[in-house]
Amino acid sequence: MVRPKTIKFCFTLFLVLNLFLIVDNTHAKKKATPKKTSSQQLKQQTPSINQYENQQYSEYAGPKGILDIDVTDVVGKYWGARVDLLNIEDGKRYRFDFPEGKGEQKVPIGDFRAYIFAYDNGVPVMVQIKDITIKENTPIFLPLTLLEGTTGPLVLRDFDSDHDLVLDRVEIESGTDPYNPLDIPGKKTIPVKNKVIVNKSGWYKGELCCFSKYSIGNETIGELINRAEKEGLDFLAITDINTLKSIEDPEYHSDKLVLIPAMKWGNDNMGYALVYCPLTPLDTPTTIPEAQAECLRVQAQGGIFAIAHPCFPTGFWRWGLSYVNAIQVWCREWRSIPPLTMDKLDEWVKEKKDGKFVYSLAAAVNESKIASISANSQSTRFWDYEIARGAMVCGIAGSHSSSPSVPLGKPITYVRAENKSLGAILEGLRLGRTYISSGINGPKLSFMADSLADNKIDVNIGGIVPLGIDIRFEAIAMNAKGKKLEVLFNGRPIVAKIIESDNFTVRFTDKPNRSGAYRLRVIGPPENTKGFGDVEVYAMTSPIYAQDITPELLWKLPKFDPKKAWIEIKPSEEGSYLNLPDN
Repeated sequence: MVRPKTIKFCFTLFLVLNLFLIVDNTHAKKKATPKKTSSQQLKQQTPSINQYENQQYSEYAGPKGILDIDVTDVVGKYWGARVDLLNIEDGKRYRFDFPEGKGEQKVPIGDFRAYIFAYDNGVPVMVQIKDITIKENTPIFLPLTLLEGTTGPLVLRDFDSDHDLVLDRVEIESGTDPYNPLDIPGKKTIPVKNKVIVNKSGWYKGELCCFSKYSIGNETIGELINRAEKEGLDFLAITDINTLKSIEDPEYHSDKLVLIPAMKWGNDNMGYALVYCPLTPLDTPTTIPEAQAECLRVQAQGGIFAIAHPCFPTGFWRWGLSYVNAIQVWCREWRSIPPLTMDKLDEWVKEKKDGKFVYSLAAAVNESKIASISANSQSTRFWDYEIARGAMVCGIAGSHSSSPSVPLGKPITYVRAENKSLGAILEGLRLGRTYISSGINGPKLSFMADSLADNKIDVNIGGIVPLGIDIRFEAIAMNAKGKKLEVLFNGRPIVAKIIESDNFTVRFTDKPNRSGAYRLRVIGPPENTKGFGDVEVYAMTSPIYAQDITPELLWKLPKFDPKKAWIEIKPSEEGSYLNLPDN
């Protein structure tokens, strides 16, 4: 029989040994790896920097330490990675790429917050955050084993609930909300005001591309806003290049205009996007997948990502992104900009398959060999090709004004909105409810459809009609007498009528048997000999889409609301209008 004193002694010895082992093991871990970052540490205020600027990377020429990383998944596969180091003291950021997912690089010394990204099909996803101290000539090791998206049908981004490209696990650890795309580790939310100026649905007109003194313009923010108010515009987006300084300006306010926070984002080498209402600072991308990441994040936050002048001779579109909201198909006067030529395109852009161009840009540019056209004509063909490939994007316009000598709203974009407010204008753009005109006094268009054969309109611009049934269309052109109204299907005319009055209506019936897009345009002969192309365009609408209404389509549009798409799907009776031949 064991005595009680012996039991007590053994138990005490066991506790002492375990305590020693725990302390020793903890000490070993502290020597081997950086200290872990707590939620409270990560929520501390980072150094004060311009919160609305693009997040630029800094250069460093001082003493350096060594950063050694190893990013694998549970099956031992290496993932391409990137590390952004944010200096805790001065707020400077440094970027280091590890395309193989492992290796060493020389890095600045100091106290840093390390944001670690893994590439999911080329798109960077934040997978870890650590506070580290880097000392001169001393290596520091950052090992990471990914558990998410490495086995089974789910990919890494499936573990990002709010689509802000930060894993839910990382957001929970850092103290941000994994279900709010505005709450991102290391980024501040850009404040916006959604004041309703007019509480009435209708078509609102505005300028979506102009510049102030903060980039290439010569006007102050106040001067630009005053000019827009005098022109009678409803909304204004000041799109200074790669900066949101305009919204910090004390003159950035109006009781008459909806002011849309915006920027022209990109560079001459790869092209530009017009980004409307980004709610966190944008990163400057170096690769197409990184640009796609910014595009996805802007949209997750409720903003609009639009391709700017895709076929201009300089700054033409090379990013090749999917899932954009809009394309600027009209910039400056219609015939003022020369066309983009094939010799300026990279060889990979000119790739062909079965005798046809793979990329919409090359297909659009190639049309300059067939007819005399302007850069804007090429942009609309680019738009048509993108739609034919399955994109559902609206057309927008912009004057590109940088001084009073270039009027605002020439051309002008009209947006159908539930009211005159920032949120409603953005929703109208997102739903594709737009048309473009040469100016405030230019033609006004209306395009709608009756898919039920009940003599009631149930589809408007931006909506969808089903395939295989007769669809009754109605097109109205106002203030365009003497010009020609065309109905286009996938960019090709199917109806053409001379506009005989200032309130002219064309009705027709068509049975779409393939996916595509119907849109209107108003054209005429050139008004003068200056310019490019032999056709003057005065107005055009965004499409009404013809789609096979299937669960797959609804899956692509998870927030699909039939009322907002302006469509009901019911059996149709034979129409009484003129039937068009199949195309």
